[in-house]
Amino acid sequence: MVKDTKYYDILGVEPTATDVELKKAYRKQAIKCHPDKNGNDPTAAAKFQELGEAYGILQDKEKRALYDEMGVEGMQSNNVAGEADVDPAEFFSMIFGGEVFKDWIGELSMLNEVSKTADILGDEEGAELETQATDSTNTTSEVATQSETGSDVTKTNGQKDDILSTEAINKKKKQKMTQQQREEILKLHEETKKAQEERVRVLSQNLLSRIEQYTSASTNQDSLDRFKTKLNEELEDLKIESFGIELLHLIGKIYTNQAHATINACKTFGVSKIFSSVKSKTNSFKNGFSILKTALDAQASVEAMVREQEDIQEAIARGEELTDSQKHRQVEMERLITGKVLAAAWASTKFEVTGILNKVCNRVLNDKSLGKKVRISRAQAVLYIGETMLKVERSPEEAEDARIFEEMMADATAKKSTKRNKKSKVSDRDIEEFMKNVNEVHEVDEPEEVK
Repeated sequence: MVKDTKYYDILGVEPTATDVELKKAYRKQAIKCHPDKNGNDPTAAAKFQELGEAYGILQDKEKRALYDEMGVEGMQSNNVAGEADVDPAEFFSMIFGGEVFKDWIGELSMLNEVSKTADILGDEEGAELETQATDSTNTTSEVATQSETGSDVTKTNGQKDDILSTEAINKKKKQKMTQQQREEILKLHEETKKAQEERVRVLSQNLLSRIEQYTSASTNQDSLDRFKTKLNEELEDLKIESFGIELLHLIGKIYTNQAHATINACKTFGVSKIFSSVKSKTNSFKNGFSILKTALDAQASVEAMVREQEDIQEAIARGEELTDSQKHRQVEMERLITGKVLAAAWASTKFEVTGILNKVCNRVLNDKSLGKKVRISRAQAVLYIGETMLKVERSPEEAEDARIFEEMMADATAKKSTKRNKKSKVSDRDIEEFMKNVNEVHEVDEPEEVK
């Protein structure tokens, strides 16, 4: 029996809630009570901060056990309770579909790989890179908290020492890795490839299962109707997730493109493979470049905010007080940066999902051991699923509940960084190196030539 249920009540779950139930409850409540969605509620920021604290404690097994034993007051009196940070990789995973999309796209791993790479680089380099990723994530929950509660708006994560500036990044590039770091990076790369292979294997099995269900049901109208109803019900649940519509349409687009490529390759004896291959590689490059572009845009905005913070701190040191317009500017700037970070994360998510699902479709639809008839049958099933996904839309009411993070990203994307640092621009060589690295892991597979 737990000492008190305050944190469980905040999340709206029972004390027996599992980790998965906690994640679902946190994401649901975070969207519901986010300050940007409750501008007329002066307590919204405090509630959102309290929600983050509750989830931060309960998602940590050791802290949860202490909380169950001592309660909130007991933890505070023993200096155990405090700010509980949500892991950045977990946070972005929840924003972009979360657990419910796992059977379709697997577990998003790119941000986690970046975090591990930062750890390998060493205490100093790794800490700075990790701080940048973590601070960008924490901005989402801290943006309105500081402004709407009237706290010191200059105390943001935008401190100069916490930001990895363009100049610092260029300096880091010139530093050589040690032999140990190089070996650990190579080891991580191999682990990543193995994890990706397993992810593709599992997702291929999931897709094959859906194909078999469709193929079996297609012989009988009643069975086909039941399959369609079940699929539509699942998609209805997926669409209300954060970025749910975007993910469904992305998956649907990949499925339809790959299915058409397979069908056309079978009909043209592989000639159409040339055109589908060029199209896939072009899209891969565009998605990869989009990651660079959005990341640089976010970085430029952070650097602009740092400069503004320095000016404000100097003004405060001179005894000046912040005006209402300056406070409003701070809130808007922080919200803008959060949106740009989300845009960069979404570009990364699109690139990762596209690379993985291209491999899945290639394995399922272009198996050399299968005859042309079976390949076409599989492709037709994937085509139906993909087209069904592309037709899914939200009602106005559903859109209102799920679009908080999507709107922040859209607003930020529409606003170009006016103070982009010239040094932030990347050279052609930087782009080539980046695309070479990402394509090693997220290589686009091409349809096999029909025998």
